[in-house]
Amino acid sequence: MLDKGNGRVWLVKIPKHLMARWAAIDAEDVHLATIRVYKNAINSSGRSPRIFLFLPPDPNDTTPRDSSLPAFSPDAAFIPSVEGGMQVDRYELEMVNEDVENQLVVAERPKDPGPSGPNSTPHNPRARTTILTGRIKHECNLRPLFNESYRQQMRERTRKYNTPRRQILMIEDAGVSRGGINRLSSGVNSGSFANMIKFRPKPAKGTFERMARMPRNQLLDLLFTLFREQPRWSIKPLRERTQQPEAYLKEVLLAIATLNRSGEYNGMWELNDVFAKEGMKSENVPGPSSLPEGVSGDMGMDEYDEDEDEDEDMEEVS
Repeated sequence: MLDKGNGRVWLVKIPKHLMARWAAIDAEDVHLATIRVYKNAINSSGRSPRIFLFLPPDPNDTTPRDSSLPAFSPDAAFIPSVEGGMQVDRYELEMVNEDVENQLVVAERPKDPGPSGPNSTPHNPRARTTILTGRIKHECNLRPLFNESYRQQMRERTRKYNTPRRQILMIEDAGVSRGGINRLSSGVNSGSFANMIKFRPKPAKGTFERMARMPRNQLLDLLFTLFREQPRWSIKPLRERTQQPEAYLKEVLLAIATLNRSGEYNGMWELNDVFAKEGMKSENVPGPSSLPEGVSGDMGMDEYDEDEDEDEDMEEVS
């Protein structure tokens, strides 16, 4: 039995168009094909026997069917190929390796729940158990049988793909007068070719909003108020609620909060444990807002002028 891992399995490579036709069937106990083994026949590689696979014929086809071909019941699964695909009804199973070694077929099934009890672990419905289904014995390739029907379909497909989609049209056959041809050669855009080249309209530029920075201590108080409303925020709603530049907002956020970079709250800011207490204000945050009296975080005009004079003394060297 296969479920005990002692069965012999045939590994068959199926053409893509045939696999697509069989995958379209969503039912059980459907007759997909019939396999015939001719023991005394020799295939193209000089091996015996020859194995053929026959698909159910088109029930709407009124062409008389060869009596030597296998018969199918009316409810057999005939699946027409997609548009432009190959409609092949006969295949040959070519044996590539008759004695495959060290290749196994495994499967997964839901793990059985363990014994219930006060000390037992809860059952995980996603747990799986790997089982040995069988051992691969033969490796085969399934290829279409090169009969006259298959050759005709190959010729038709080759002709279709070699036909260019854009055909060359002589300018005299386009209904353009001699004067129109002269204007076209001189660069004048008129006549039947006036709308040949269509230009894409440029997309409208988005509105640009310039936001003014509020003092750091006021922004900190506002952020503490927002984080009391909800513990986690992404940068976009924070920017909308505070109406502050994004770079400045992130700079202040880094002093009191942490950005989650993984997990369930990825991309959201969350207050540090130190500042998550009730009644936290900007005075409790170290930084420019808590400098001692007499020390300003802004640069005076005299200092700015001195720095500007020093920049004027510098000479750019390229």
